[in-house]
Amino acid sequence: MMSSQGSFKHQYGPWALIAGGSEGIGLAFAELLAQRGINLVLLSRNDQKLSDARATIRRQSAVDVRCIRIDLSGDDYMPSVIQATADIEIGLLIYNAGAVHGAELFLDQDVTSATHLVNLNCRGPVLLAHHFGRLMRNRRRGGMILLSSMAALAGGSYIATYAATKSFDIVFAQSLWHELKSDNIDVLGLIAGATATPAMAASGFDLSQGDEDGAPVFMSSVAVAQEGLDNLKNGPIRVAGEGNRAALDWFSSLPRAELVELMSQATADLYQKNR
Repeated sequence: MMSSQGSFKHQYGPWALIAGGSEGIGLAFAELLAQRGINLVLLSRNDQKLSDARATIRRQSAVDVRCIRIDLSGDDYMPSVIQATADIEIGLLIYNAGAVHGAELFLDQDVTSATHLVNLNCRGPVLLAHHFGRLMRNRRRGGMILLSSMAALAGGSYIATYAATKSFDIVFAQSLWHELKSDNIDVLGLIAGATATPAMAASGFDLSQGDEDGAPVFMSSVAVAQEGLDNLKNGPIRVAGEGNRAALDWFSSLPRAELVELMSQATADLYQKNR
């Protein structure tokens, strides 16, 4: 009988490709997959972070790690990705890129800030899912995890394009889940809330802060990634974290206008905006 780890590797191995895999949730996914013996392809635009991620993983395991430096908001990276993976089988695609850095009103930003997020959060997963999904379908096995955000559950001021594009990822994951389940390809849209990542720390947030009861506000990257892997077969959607799932239940009971106002206020508070 095949072990659970062997079964996982058969379904989602021998290689996983992680877009945005050099730090935060993406790196947590990489470390957890390496523990399961899955080889890794990491995509990021930062050479130093990729190098550091490779060194971290190789200290912990003996898996192969390939790093590809690309800008996922650009237009011409797919030929490089295809060439770099032509000789290997990607059994798991994780699209983790697409964090928002800072917040501004839509009309107060240069429009390129918005189109950057559209490319990163919409065009990127479409291109990678189409290419690697076809290869998975030919092999009749595989999996995809598309990361989204609690911000996608309603529109809100200051992160209008980010929220909208992350909503795209939820609907896209749901659609692919239904289309590909008959081909033995598991698809999960993983919705993360506030998570303790280097990007959040760089934005000036106190990642150690707690709520009124002293419970941590920010989930760990490892906890989010672990929940994604544990629920890959339980698509189409998983909200990471008990507190976030409770919040979702509450959100669903609110009138839409009230929810948009609430999300806008929460964003303003988070980024210390005067409304």
